[in-house]
Amino acid sequence: MRAADPSISASPPLIAARMETALAARTWSTANLGGSSRCQVFLVLHGEGTFEGDDGMIVELAAPFMLWLPQLTVGEFRLPAGSDGVVASIAENFILRTVGDSPVAAHLRPLLSRATVAQHDQIAANLSEIETAFAALVRESREQAPGASAMMGYHLGSLLLHLWRATGNNSTIRGSVSTTVQRFRQLVELHYRENLSIEDFAKMLGVTRAHLHDACQRSMQSTPLKLIHDRLAEEARLRLENTEFPVEQIAYSLGFRDPGYFNRFFKRLTGVSPGAFRQTAAALRPTADVPSFAAWP
Repeated sequence: MRAADPSISASPPLIAARMETALAARTWSTANLGGSSRCQVFLVLHGEGTFEGDDGMIVELAAPFMLWLPQLTVGEFRLPAGSDGVVASIAENFILRTVGDSPVAAHLRPLLSRATVAQHDQIAANLSEIETAFAALVRESREQAPGASAMMGYHLGSLLLHLWRATGNNSTIRGSVSTTVQRFRQLVELHYRENLSIEDFAKMLGVTRAHLHDACQRSMQSTPLKLIHDRLAEEARLRLENTEFPVEQIAYSLGFRDPGYFNRFFKRLTGVSPGAFRQTAAALRPTADVPSFAAWP
């Protein structure tokens, strides 16, 4: 039996549900996440569990335990009959907002980028608090009362801190580490309009500027700054081609304070000015056939 995956619906920032005791085994495949940029966290209270990575690695787990699976993890998590607990599916941008710029953010971000397990002996002392936080997530996810998103962020933050305290960097599941570049590109997608510096992105990733630059050069043959500029130029092209907003308004919406600088930036990256690009795109756009009066009956 394949359990219903709460991550299928990508719109809510967090979906939590109880895994009641079942008579048949259940399986959660991270392949179900697709490109939806969602993570999953499990609290198994009774029974056992098995995580099998796409590389054939198998990890056997005994309850109670917490299992964190970031969106880049590929594998399957199985619960045998008789096991129970709670599962939550969380949008990655909601996690990033929850972590924010807290004093422990630099520790949390690297930890949350890889599959991690907190074993029973690591969470036993705080199990009641962890259960309470999970129960609150289930309730807020189900009821969606006013302020539900803020409440879920509060309880998710508590769970992430418990996970960090319990595991540090010592309980990573081998073979499930996302690269610095993958994490950087995810952050660029969230913040490319905010004029953040490369130092800002490096701080969010918990790495040095030099490390980020080297990772981008080796993986993408590009610099971090060029990757940000390429994303801005791509968005500018889409807005020029698909909207009728003035060029100045598009510039401001993308974080440029000076439309003149935006014009120079766009031409440097694309070879043409924003106005010329828009004219060319309009000329190439197919036009609907206008019926002739002669075609009328």
